[in-house]
Amino acid sequence: MEQNGIQAVLHCLPPQIRSRIQQLSAAELAQVQEIRLRAERPVCIQIHGREQLLQPESVLSQKTVEQVFQAVCEYSVYRYAKEIAEGFVTIAGGNRVGIAGSAVYQEGKLVQMRHISGLNFRVSHAVTGCAESLYRRTCAKQPVSLLLVGAVGSGKTTMLRDLCRLLGASHRLTLVDERSEIAAVHHGVPQYDVGLHTDVMDGFPRAEGLLTALRVMTPEVLVCDEIGTEADAQAILGIHGCGVSVIASAHGTSWEDLERRPVLRQLLEQGVFRYAAILSVQEQGVVRTLRQVTA
Repeated sequence: MEQNGIQAVLHCLPPQIRSRIQQLSAAELAQVQEIRLRAERPVCIQIHGREQLLQPESVLSQKTVEQVFQAVCEYSVYRYAKEIAEGFVTIAGGNRVGIAGSAVYQEGKLVQMRHISGLNFRVSHAVTGCAESLYRRTCAKQPVSLLLVGAVGSGKTTMLRDLCRLLGASHRLTLVDERSEIAAVHHGVPQYDVGLHTDVMDGFPRAEGLLTALRVMTPEVLVCDEIGTEADAQAILGIHGCGVSVIASAHGTSWEDLERRPVLRQLLEQGVFRYAAILSVQEQGVVRTLRQVTA
């Protein structure tokens, strides 16, 4: 069963764009992956890996793009300043909105963006059952530590969400959802099924959230998305050996990619993860290679 966050995205769009997208068939709506808005260009929509112009004869004004940006930020840009400085905002439903514009630096640090020229809505998808094969091959008998590796758009977050659902059905699991993309918490309630025994630490910085969860939630399993910083590595190394399994994702397309990144190489060499699952570049949510890292 597939569920996506398209309705939350539509809520941010101008009526003329929204109505045109709503004219798509139910099957097409379910497979919308991205909606791109660019100043002085037509709206581009990606459906099941294929890009098409929504209305080739109609271009968006700079003002319209700015208005949509304000709607994305719930008309409080200051509230979202930290996320904007990182280049994206996460909205209801776990959808991520990438932002293109002019960078504003203070004392050598990116603090804001202005003159917004483009927005990329990445529509979240919950595909119940997509991780069952990986679960049976790795975690069905007992939780183990697992690193899920894939390129942007390969389905890492979708797979993590389903692993939470499966493991959280019978184990105490804490999900550190820094960007509200996995559980899509809204007013304290996860919008996606992440498991009966799953606690969600929403909005916590990853490293801090992992260590806090270890101290106060007595989890059997800890789950987080997109590790890659030294702080992440130190937190996970601190958890290693405490009898808690860690399931995380990271950017990459091959084993060689992992070995080239010092932070990930360190975790692999320390034997933190039992398995590394590398997702296919061509097929979303498909494990191309499953490698046992430690016995």
